Amino acid sequence: GEGEVHFDAGNCRVPVFLNNREQRTGIMKDHDLLRIGTSVWRVTQETSGDKTGKGGLRGTFSGLIGLEELKDFKLSNIFSEVFKKHTSEEMEEQLITGTAGHTPFLDNVEIGWGKPWLFARLLGISTVLAVLLYGGFMIYDNDNLVPGLIFVGSFAVPVSTLVFFLEMNVTRNVSIFMLMQLLFVGGIVSLLVALLFYSNFDVFETYLGASAAGIIEESAKVLIVILLVGKSTRYRWILNGLLFGAAVGTGFGAFESAGYAFRIIINDGLIPGADNIITRGILAPFMHVVWTANIAAALWMVKKDKPFQWDMLKEPAFLRIFIAMMLAHMLWNAPFYLMPLPLGIDLKHVLLGIVEWIICFRLIQTGLHQLKAAREQNLSSF
Repeated sequence: GEGEVHFDAGNCRVPVFLNNREQRTGIMKDHDLLRIGTSVWRVTQETSGDKTGKGGLRGTFSGLIGLEELKDFKLSNIFSEVFKKHTSEEMEEQLITGTAGHTPFLDNVEIGWGKPWLFARLLGISTVLAVLLYGGFMIYDNDNLVPGLIFVGSFAVPVSTLVFFLEMNVTRNVSIFMLMQLLFVGGIVSLLVALLFYSNFDVFETYLGASAAGIIEESAKVLIVILLVGKSTRYRWILNGLLFGAAVGTGFGAFESAGYAFRIIINDGLIPGADNIITRGILAPFMHVVWTANIAAALWMVKKDKPFQWDMLKEPAFLRIFIAMMLAHMLWNAPFYLMPLPLGIDLKHVLLGIVEWIICFRLIQTGLHQLKAAREQNLSSF
């Protein structure tokens, strides 16, 4: 295929390694390294023009966000493991990450598009639990079930989406414990910081109304990401930043949804509150989780293995994505609609979600390129 080289070193008398793994025959893809003795060979695919593409809508979009178009990308391939059978042991293994014994060296990392599946299992289980809580309340009319419904309904989809980002982090160097800290501490503190910003910068709400959230809340969340993990040089990969942002965004979005549900249930009753939980649950993957994930990934593109410096916020690579996510949030909250869809969703939300996830997948691709370049440098040093 394009960008691939077949090799056969079966008769070679010296060790042969493909991406630091001994292998005599195989296929080299773009950025793969073949080491024969002391010689190192690399496959590179020639491209013409600017890496972000030129001409047409896609080229314009690529130029605006500063990320190259997706290559060798298929959603069907990424989600190919979702409907396959997996054992309980495999589920446990998928969550054991970031510990001393479960953080692979760079040379052993399987660099390529992840194939997440555990997130779908968690989503299914939490959805069943939410339905049981709702059904139990309707049958037995017991108010004690309402807090559980609010909690499970508000956290189910955001946390499942966070697990998706965890599975896409092929470096497997971030622990569940750290994610839970970012989710709960980062989520709650970012909510409080957002309220502080609202009270001190009410001019935004005066002129922008609900759209002011795009400026205030995205600024609050990225500030908390910076304060919690910005000084660390251990987590230097773009995929790490993506995961950190997703964790803080998950906490912010889940606690915000729980607050909305509580207020609606108190004022209007359980049915409207449950409807709100369902709507926000469906929309959760297109809201705070991905907004903050993209912003933090863009910051990590600039930060790399250096401690955070405030001047990094001026870098165009960060500002493009930060502004894009702020605008997406502002348009999301803006009082206009394109076409009403079932369950309180509008076509506007769907279109914005598609754009946000295109940016997200491009950031993941950039993160994979970063890993490949780093491994290439490591192998070239032999």
